[in-house]
Amino acid sequence: MADTYIVTNSDLTAIADAIRTKTGTTGQLTFPAGFTTAIGNIQNAPATYIEETYNDSDNLTSAIVHGCTKIRQSVFRYSSYLTQVTIPNNVTEIAPQAFNHCDQLATVNLPDTITLIDSNAFQACLAFNTEKLPDGLKELGLMAFYGCRLLTLANLPASVKTIGSEAFGQCQKLALTTFPATLTSIGAKAFYNCIGLTTLTFQGTPTAIAADAFEGCTNLTTINVPWAEGAVANAPWGATNAAVSYNYTAT
Repeated sequence: MADTYIVTNSDLTAIADAIRTKTGTTGQLTFPAGFTTAIGNIQNAPATYIEETYNDSDNLTSAIVHGCTKIRQSVFRYSSYLTQVTIPNNVTEIAPQAFNHCDQLATVNLPDTITLIDSNAFQACLAFNTEKLPDGLKELGLMAFYGCRLLTLANLPASVKTIGSEAFGQCQKLALTTFPATLTSIGAKAFYNCIGLTTLTFQGTPTAIAADAFEGCTNLTTINVPWAEGAVANAPWGATNAAVSYNYTAT
């Protein structure tokens, strides 16, 4: 993709000043016919690029993404000094491994337009935390947030349909209490070793929950479900310390 440049008013002033200096003139410049329109078209052209900030050791520390609808695969992978990323509001997808192993990444805004957070997108982002996931989110891929040890997320958006295998594995501070009615499937070890989970309530009936979905969730003692016993196989889905309350109706 060719580079796209934004020409600002200050850029035009600088060009004019340079011409005046070169020619020794002091008056207002008159540009050729069509020049203003052409410059205006450049200013209004959609631009896809990333503003990057580096420290004195030439390590990427922050980034602002412009103009794209997808955060591409592995774009920031292993950016160990990256602490902050700003994502535009029209992004719909975070591709596999986009932020994989960004050890110091603490802040990423997640616009509500995002429908997919793909495999390993935030894996091993040890400093990452967020209060909410996008309202439009439908799918969490394999190991999407695996090893995000500071993630204290308490709720999933009502739009979520699938949670991939190990999506929240080793997220030991995860504080979820409910699953939305839209949820259809939970993959293998999706919540492996999420010791912050204590009580979970399903608001709907998924098609499938892996037999080890809650393996290692040693503090999970209660799972409330609205379906009859046997309607969803593999209970208690790896939560060996949990009692399942069937035909549960929230009061």
